[in-house]
Amino acid sequence: MSSLSSRPVGRILISNDDGIDAIGIGILGEIASRLSDDIWVIAPNGNRSGMSRAITLHRDVTIEPLGNNRFSCSGTPSDCVIMGMARVLDRKPDLVLSGINAGMNAADDVLYSGTIAAAMEASLMGVPSIALSQRNGRLDPDDFAAAAAHGEAVIRHILKTGIPPRTVMNVNFPPVAPDAVRGIMPASLDNHKFGDQVIDGDGPNSYRLGPMMARQETIAGSDRAVMDEGWISLTALGMDITASTAQSALVQLDF
Repeated sequence: MSSLSSRPVGRILISNDDGIDAIGIGILGEIASRLSDDIWVIAPNGNRSGMSRAITLHRDVTIEPLGNNRFSCSGTPSDCVIMGMARVLDRKPDLVLSGINAGMNAADDVLYSGTIAAAMEASLMGVPSIALSQRNGRLDPDDFAAAAAHGEAVIRHILKTGIPPRTVMNVNFPPVAPDAVRGIMPASLDNHKFGDQVIDGDGPNSYRLGPMMARQETIAGSDRAVMDEGWISLTALGMDITASTAQSALVQLDF
């Protein structure tokens, strides 16, 4: 990857779903600074994990400046991108980076992820976007070592390959030491969820979601499978979620 172009990317907008003070977004900002000198960060003012593509309706969204082109937003990750482009930036960015998420966004996770949702909003507005996540990332910067070491090379590789319209590039870093990462492997989405644990909440008739019930086995060539083998998984996510095989089997009915 040493042959990848080092030319500036242009304006970059960064967001996430873990919040403006999350470890991952700080690391992503450092990576972005090696790609561009025009960086803007607009992220939720608290954790918004699992928000998917939720947007705020019927109430105000507040955006607070924090200095150095950093802003916190009271809304969802999607709100950050929508409101940020409409009210904060004077023109669209050339690239949107979302993450680095604390934990993988692979397999069935992509349908819940606010990290991916922020990138999707950008894609809908015609801006190339990449979502980045660190498997097993938690509250220790060392957990993000693979992402920190290889994030720039991954982004440059994707930009060199190109991002088609209405497509999000979804990147997941394996939970291994940087020198144990084998490279980047294109991968399909795995199929791992079969339920959720529901646990008691703090008050009467209250409940909360516990850990996901996930299958241990993986599908060969899927994102979880290649990460298990030490690869960074790369999956192109399209905005059209039509089930093509089932759609083609549908039959017209005239009344």
